[in-house]
Amino acid sequence: MNALEVKGKLPHRYPMLMLDGVEEVSENRAVGYKNVTMSEPHFQGHFPEAPVMPGVLTMEALCQLAWIWSGHEGTVRMTSIKKLRFRRPTMPGDRLKLEIDLVEREENGFVVKVLASVEGEPSVTGQLSFVLE
Repeated sequence: MNALEVKGKLPHRYPMLMLDGVEEVSENRAVGYKNVTMSEPHFQGHFPEAPVMPGVLTMEALCQLAWIWSGHEGTVRMTSIKKLRFRRPTMPGDRLKLEIDLVEREENGFVVKVLASVEGEPSVTGQLSFVLE
């Protein structure tokens, strides 16, 4: 799924559209990516001399991937975060690989294990829960 197809699946728009592509969507897993560029607005104020992508934006990218994976037409809302770890900074020029793996389906939602990495090195790990509205 390229950037235009991603845009067609999510209600988000620049500057909050955090996915540049989706490489895999299966019954229990999804893989996507975010190309981190110096032109993104948060780098103007988030440590301009040593720019680092805010962790909350990495979380947003993972949530957007989960939304696409769910295939839900309505809103997909994150309800909990567990065991979240920020393991390395994400910098301009990085290609952030995003992965979600199903842990549990619930009556009106789901739980996924998440991994964001750069060149195979984990950046963010944890578990997220979502409700379908």
